[in-house]
Amino acid sequence: MNRAGSYATFFVGNLFFGIPIAVGVEVTMGQEITPVPLGPKEVAGFFNLRGHIVTAIDMRTRLNMSVAPSGTDSLSIFFQDQDHLFALLVDRVGDFTEVTGDTFEETPSNLDANARELIVGVHKLADKLLLVLDTHKIVSGINLVQS
Repeated sequence: MNRAGSYATFFVGNLFFGIPIAVGVEVTMGQEITPVPLGPKEVAGFFNLRGHIVTAIDMRTRLNMSVAPSGTDSLSIFFQDQDHLFALLVDRVGDFTEVTGDTFEETPSNLDANARELIVGVHKLADKLLLVLDTHKIVSGINLVQS
């Protein structure tokens, strides 16, 4: 499996993730989110981005991690899946990273099960592992209702 290409990278806790920029990545900070009463726990809410309703997914909750420290501004990484716009709420944004297929390896078995189910593999970079997320798996595992 060749996973060469460009990735938008970000951190959730101490994990370093990437999603392919081919899914239409954009980054913003400090969006006002409207909560969804009785919605899935992973869905922080919805917000309006230039006239489009966006589902905001809290990646800490999705990965079964502890809540971010209070006073921390979450950053939003936007992507499109099946004609719907989503935002991943993350702790810190990294850079856009270009990788080659020869650095790609299967997902390590010692990775947390909540993260492992969303990851298609890893790229071994010089100083860390880039965990490649499957954006479709992130959203398909949540019972979402979008208008």
